[in-house]
Amino acid sequence: MPINLAQTALTAIKLGETALTAIYDGITRVYPNEVTVSIDGTNASTQSGSPGTSMNNLIYTVVPSSVSTQGWTSAQISAATLTGLPSGFTGTFSASGGLGSQVGTWTINTTSGNFPMTDTSIAVASLTSTISETGWGTVNTVITATGSVGNSGGASRTQNINFTGFVGTTSSSSISSSTNVSYTALGIIINPTYQTGSASTATTSGPTLTFSWVNSGTGVYQKICNVSVVIPSTGPTASTGTCFGESVGQSPQTARSYTGGFGGPPWNVNPTSGIQCYYRLYYPSNTGIEDPRIRYWVNTDFTGSVNISSPQYFTQQSTVTSSSTYIFGQVNPNGSGNYTIDIDTNWGIAGLTYAQNATTRNAAPAYTSQSWGWN
Repeated sequence: MPINLAQTALTAIKLGETALTAIYDGITRVYPNEVTVSIDGTNASTQSGSPGTSMNNLIYTVVPSSVSTQGWTSAQISAATLTGLPSGFTGTFSASGGLGSQVGTWTINTTSGNFPMTDTSIAVASLTSTISETGWGTVNTVITATGSVGNSGGASRTQNINFTGFVGTTSSSSISSSTNVSYTALGIIINPTYQTGSASTATTSGPTLTFSWVNSGTGVYQKICNVSVVIPSTGPTASTGTCFGESVGQSPQTARSYTGGFGGPPWNVNPTSGIQCYYRLYYPSNTGIEDPRIRYWVNTDFTGSVNISSPQYFTQQSTVTSSSTYIFGQVNPNGSGNYTIDIDTNWGIAGLTYAQNATTRNAAPAYTSQSWGWN
């Protein structure tokens, strides 16, 4: 039967091929040979193909409400939902990254995985990604020393680091190399435990990591070490701060104290040969650990007609010893006048001040003699 080309309902049919390529009803494409599918947003993409042929996935990315503090567990990832998709489309959720870097990906396609019959544009603004979140928690360091450690080497101790609130991962920890740092005030000492060792790996649901440290002997400086926690290895490293090298049961304590003073002045008989003094500063016979940072200075301030400058030093930055013998000091400036002898020490100054300048001493002398005349 011939085709009536004068009819308006059917404009043209292209024949002669095994497949029907197109049918046009007026100016409207009834059976298109190619459709376009697109999505906007961060991962905007567009693709075209024949209906029924395989289509590539469309991507829609999301992140936790606060990447640094919130995240998704495996169960929350499995339960995620995406609404607002056109009919015939579906989304599958997955997540990557760890603490501080988690990113979620919705993989969107048709239920068949093939191009739909008509053009489709997906607007991200119309989609709602629903995923429950869990707070990552915080690193909470609790130092708990156990056992008993004396002042000498050979003993060991443990220290527990507790974590709370981390989800879905494991943690590892280590102690960096520690050093003696003279931050304690001079005359205050802490026994330096040699802080090395490793921690057991623990889950992050309220774990306790136990470190084994070895005490290498008695010392006088505060010990500094940094405990680093990696949760997980793909995430950031959190430093818990500073711990101290004191042994178990051995709090910071006062070092062995010195004593001293002057045998003169004052004098029983007035000397006439210039400025003279007998002085001593020593550790008396008692127990306790000495602080080797302690130094002392002995000087005289004087007035009168002189040929040398004041003050004059009899002792300059000397170490305290156990000898109680008086030391004689003398200086013979020209003229006459009055003088006073001072013994200065650095006992009690800040350790950091000492580290910056070992000649720093206290403003108030440890001992001061009476003023005495000379000629």
